[in-house]
Amino acid sequence: MTTIFLYPGEGTYMATGTFEWNSPEVGDRHKFILFLRQESAMPEEATALEKITEYGFSEIKTGEGRPIVVEAMNEPQMQVFSRYYEGAFSDGNSLVWYP
Repeated sequence: MTTIFLYPGEGTYMATGTFEWNSPEVGDRHKFILFLRQESAMPEEATALEKITEYGFSEIKTGEGRPIVVEAMNEPQMQVFSRYYEGAFSDGNSLVWYP
């Protein structure tokens, strides 16, 4: 069963070589949430760390991954995250970072 897990974390942006995206400034430290599509019902921290690194972050600290409750996406305060949730389903993962 496909599930989207959330991995909260913090890291220093050091630039990405994998793809172009709306990235932070190089050298800045930011909090983020990785949305990761998984077939497993258990957290996959190693995969999450790999994906966060692909976004260009280093010196990463992550919290434990947890599955998102699909019904929560209907809550008004969660609407801002819907594109990241949908992006994880279509692309395998997406990341939102905070200034």
